[in-house]
Amino acid sequence: MLLSCATGSEQFLGSEAIASYSTAKAVILPIPYEATTTYRKGCETGPVAVISASQQLEAYDEELKRETCLEVGIYTHAAIADTRQQPQLSAEEMLAVTTATVSRLIADDKFVVAVGGEHAITTGVVQAYRQALSEPFTVVQIDAHGDMRFEYEGSHHNHACVMRRVLEMGLPTLPV
Repeated sequence: MLLSCATGSEQFLGSEAIASYSTAKAVILPIPYEATTTYRKGCETGPVAVISASQQLEAYDEELKRETCLEVGIYTHAAIADTRQQPQLSAEEMLAVTTATVSRLIADDKFVVAVGGEHAITTGVVQAYRQALSEPFTVVQIDAHGDMRFEYEGSHHNHACVMRRVLEMGLPTLPV
């Protein structure tokens, strides 16, 4: 289920980085999913905020002395698992949609940058890469919490369980 991203015509980094899907090597995948968050709500607006803020970034890389994003080509995909739309997907449905979408993008030889939403989306993204890559890889986790619960609030796919699911895939993690 592909849903239009609320950013309208906005592309990551703006018009200078727009590339067609066929020529882009990188794909920004907005996943404005929010269903299992606790404490504060609002992470579903993350993809729109990141894409909007990216309009202010400078494309020129001081260290490389070139505009790498133009060479790579960045395509902004339509949002998936958008909980601002109805009907709301369950965590299991979101993971299935995320894994399938990321798998298709990887099969098309795209480097996927998923932008959430809550970090429960991570499981679907990592699962797609795990299925696609023959070499093991490490998941770097930048979070204030370990997210290692077996289940939380009746769900094994809650945001508080995401790194437990990654470890169960047999992948090493590096919490930062």
